[in-house]
Amino acid sequence: MKGLADMTYKAHHIGITVRDIYASERFYDVLMSALGFDIAKKYKGHLDFADMDVVEYVGEDFDFSINSPKSDFKNEIVNSRKPGAVQHFAFNADSRDAVDAVFDRIKDLGVNILHDEARVYTKLGLNYYALFFEDPDGIRFEVFHNGL
Repeated sequence: MKGLADMTYKAHHIGITVRDIYASERFYDVLMSALGFDIAKKYKGHLDFADMDVVEYVGEDFDFSINSPKSDFKNEIVNSRKPGAVQHFAFNADSRDAVDAVFDRIKDLGVNILHDEARVYTKLGLNYYALFFEDPDGIRFEVFHNGL
């Protein structure tokens, strides 16, 4: 994406807040590994300045972290359609087989998987093959391939 002064900008990292970081870590270890992150490069620690625990999955061009909530908000549930909330995260896969590989890795983790499978969503495109699912806190994800 071109921005100011004709410079190129791209996303570098995203951090999301989960209710119980260490309970969610099992799910994210599986998901991030399936998405190509090297779990051996995972960072775990406490950021004193933010009073926050962090589990960060470090990639070559993009990092993804899960973070602990402020204690005042620990038991709150945020609807993805509430202003200020993220509706979902989407990851572009190289092929339908790659989408299926993510499904195979997460299907036994006890999370909600829309339609219980990856499938073609013709309303999104003739060849839009996607897997929609939620993490243990109900945060929505999509892994898709748009093509044959």
